[in-house]
This record gives sequence, structure tokens and C-alpha cells, in this order.
Amino acid sequence: MANNFSLIGRKEYQLTDKLTIHIPLISELRSSFDDEMEYFKLVSNFIKTPCDVMVELDDIGIDYTQVKEYELFILSMMSLLNNKSEISSKHWKMIFPYSDINNWNLTLENDDYVIVDNDNNVLINSNIYMLLADLLRQIVSTEKNMEYYKVPEEETRRYIIDRARLKQKRALERELRNGKKSSSALDGVILLLVNNHNFKYNFETVGQITIYDLYACLRQIYSDREIDGLMSGYWSGNVDLKKVDSSKLNRIIL
Repeated sequence: MANNFSLIGRKEYQLTDKLTIHIPLISELRSSFDDEMEYFKLVSNFIKTPCDVMVELDDIGIDYTQVKEYELFILSMMSLLNNKSEISSKHWKMIFPYSDINNWNLTLENDDYVIVDNDNNVLINSNIYMLLADLLRQIVSTEKNMEYYKVPEEETRRYIIDRARLKQKRALERELRNGKKSSSALDGVILLLVNNHNFKYNFETVGQITIYDLYACLRQIYSDREIDGLMSGYWSGNVDLKKVDSSKLNRIIL
């Protein structure tokens, strides 16, 4: 699986003989505000789960617990491939550096939809998709959202969906009230890191590392902070290290 190893210092990962995944530098993502927004927007087509879009599925009369991850991906790709002309080549290559979206097609193979190129080579099937989704989640430091996927009670599902719908409505109202665009996913991370003495980059040089490396640095600094807190508690007599999981004392997070 893609999440069983580190991508530290890597700019690319060859997923299959037909697909190589690019791991973008921070400077690529932040050359403009739109670059960052469009990158995450494109990535979301490959990593979102039915739980992420339960409200949207409910709006068209679909129970999100009856939709498989790959089925949702195919629905996303149908929309994406029907609007190829609207996809910037620059943003697409931030994910697939050697594969042109104009060379992607959706077809049926063994009663299942797959993505093929113009030569009918399979680019993505259900197995490849799961690896691709895991890899992209690892790159952008996002967990798979399946929290409410196995909720058998219809009344409970309705409550969960209504609560998610209200949360979306309030977020939109807050955005309209403040007159702001969606905030950057990276600003807060960069601000925290460049103000930490253990992070060796500043606002100018942070662009030299990849988004994966940025989030790895964040996780490492949080881990160090947690361990320092535990050790301070130990030396003050407030923490019994015998009751602490040994993995929480490992300073290397990889």
C-alpha cells in the first residue's frame, strides 16, 4: 500500500507503468492563489469518499452508504472528462506530469468502468484507484473519511446528513458575510512552521520543499512537542512512562 513508506525528498512516484504521480513543491502550489485552490480541487476528485459528499448525494436521492468509493470516483470522472477543456494543463500536470487529460477516456471493461488512454491501455481500474487515492491522501496529509459509512439506522443517517447540511450552510453564510474567498490550506501550516526554531526554512525558502515534506515536518514537530511534554511530566513526577504507549516516545515519526 502507498501509505506504508515515506515520500520524504521525493518529487515523483511511479504508481504503475502508465501513471507517475507528481509531488508538487510549495512554490508550485503558491505561485498564485488559484494554483493552490485548483490543485486541491483536482485532488479531491480522486480522494473524496461517499461520507465527504453525503449531502450532495442526498440532494439527488442517493443514500451515501450504498455508494462505493470507486463508484463515486467514476461519477466524478464522468463530469471531469466531459469538461476536459476547462481543466488547466498546468494544474493537471501537478498530479499527472506525463499524462494528458485529453488522452483519458472512460470505457466499460468486464462490466465495470475503467479509465483508458487513446491506445486503450488501462490507466485506472478499481484496484489502481484505491492505490492512487491512498497515495494522494498521503501526499496532502488527509485521512480517508469513512466515519459514518456503516450507519444502519435510517433515522441516525438522516440526523448525520442534516447536521452536515447545516454545517455547510453556516460555512457558506460566514464566507459571504466576511466577503472572503476560501482560505489557503497551507498558510497556517507555513506560518506555524517558520516560527518554530526546529524548522530550517523561512517564508522565502519554504517553497523549495514538497507539500508532503511540509506536512511531514509539521507532524515531526508536533511529535517532538508531545514527547517533550511527556518527559517534563515524567521529571516532575506527574507522568508514569510505564503507562505511556512506547510508540508515543519515538521521536522519528516515519
